[in-house]
This record gives sequence, structure tokens and C-alpha cells, in this order.
Amino acid sequence: MDSAFFFYLSAVGYFLAFVFYLLHLIGSPTDQKSGVGIVAAPQPWVLKETTWGKLATWTTLVTVLISTVGMVLRVIEMHRVSDFWMLPVTNTYETLAFFSWAIPLVYVLFEWRYKIRVVGAFATGLAFLFIALASSPLLSSEVRPLVPALQSYWLVLHVSFTLGGEAFFAVAFGAGALFLWLQRRGGNLQTLKMLDNLGYKAIALGFPLFTLGGLVFGAIWAQHAWGRYWGWDPKETWMLITWLFYALYLHVRVKWGWRDAKTAWLAVGGFAVAMFTWWGVNYLLAGLHSYAG
Repeated sequence: MDSAFFFYLSAVGYFLAFVFYLLHLIGSPTDQKSGVGIVAAPQPWVLKETTWGKLATWTTLVTVLISTVGMVLRVIEMHRVSDFWMLPVTNTYETLAFFSWAIPLVYVLFEWRYKIRVVGAFATGLAFLFIALASSPLLSSEVRPLVPALQSYWLVLHVSFTLGGEAFFAVAFGAGALFLWLQRRGGNLQTLKMLDNLGYKAIALGFPLFTLGGLVFGAIWAQHAWGRYWGWDPKETWMLITWLFYALYLHVRVKWGWRDAKTAWLAVGGFAVAMFTWWGVNYLLAGLHSYAG
């Protein structure tokens, strides 16, 4: 069995977890005997316990483990053809697989710490979307020898830290999107406040990783690969725009005291910008990063 087999299995697992989290999202708490609606629940809605929620958590944990096995096997497969030990982050297929592993991993840490399961549908839904795309006929899972520019540990740090930061941004995106949806439905203030805080903490933790990966390690790798630290390549430019967007989020949150819908929209918009930096630039704008597909 190769890494692609385990990535196929993880696609199935993340889809099942997504369904279970959806059922948890719309279900009533198991310890509540009355009050079906979201607003009617006496305890914070985001902390509700359901059988579906517990099943979703265990399914996600098992699937993250399966995905981890796939990642380890991919590292070994790459070493066999390139004689170079590195994380699988050198092309679109591998970065999709890595991102689909990182998002639920980050999410389960937040779920363990804050006991909030309702954002799980967004995290596992995104993970399924990315790993399903990687496993589709659109992308090849073939392991190929690395070109010289990619045989660098600075590349590994650049891409892994960037995607790691964006995995935190994905959790903030889920919290922000759910906040906006609940606000329209009249969700209680305590629930909305907890989602708002969750989104802020996710971005506050992800921003340093994204800064190191996208700007610091990216500049060092650019010097190694192309002989300059910065050249206003479209990918570099949009990486900076993404960084400025999340820097703005933190600034208005900390200095100006923005909360609630304003920061929720920024969390959703920031993730959209980050995804354009990854996908839109690769396929719509020509640049030195075009070979990454």
C-alpha cells in the first residue's frame, strides 16, 4: 500500500466526519430534555454535547492518524526517487494532502482545548474538499525526482509553516462563517462571543507561523533558488497582501476593539484572500511559482 491509498481512505474519513459534525450542528443536546431551538438551549450552544458530535470527534482523530501514515509513506517514497528527506510539499498534489492533514489536526487541538465542536463541520469539510481534489484524476500522485530549486530545506520550512498558519486561518474562517450565520438566526450573545474569541485565538496563533513561512523562510528560499530575497513576483506580492490583511485583523481587534460581525467578516475575507494567493495566483497569474502545480 502506498501513500495514495491512505489519502483515499482519509478522503472517506473526512467526509464521514463532516456528515457527523453536520448532524451534531443541527442536533439537540443529549443532556437537554426540553428546548429544541438554538436560542432555547440554556447552556452555550457551542458547548452542547451530542452522540453525533462524539462520533465526529473520534472519526476525525482516526482519519488524522490515517492521513499521518500517508504523509510518512510519501516522505519515504520521495526519498527513494530523490535521495532527499523532506516533507511532501513540493507540488500541488502534495500541498493539498498536507493542508488536508493540517486543518483537522489544528482543529482537534482547538476542540480539545475549548470543547467547541460546532466548527468541526467547516474544518473537516475543507479537509475533505482538498484531499478529494488531490485524489481526483485532475492531479497525478506520481512521485517524481525533485528539480534542483526544490531540493532545499528552506522550501520545506517555507511551505509547511505557511500552510500551517493557514490551517489556523481555516479554523478562524469556520468560526467566522458560523458566527455570521448564527447572528442572522438570532443566536445568543454568549454563543457568538465564544465563536468570536475562537476566531481571534486561531488567527493570533496562525499569524506568527504564516509570517515565518510566507515572508521569512520564503525570502530565504527565494535567495537560494533565484538569487534574490524579494522580486515582486505575483505570488510574493499576494503573500504580502494576505499578511497585511491578517495584520489588519489583529490591529483593529487589539487596538480599535473591533468585535463580532466586523472581525468575523475579516476572518472569512482573509481566508478567501489566502486561497486566492494559493490557487488564483498559480493559475491566473504567470510567475516563478507557476511550476508548483
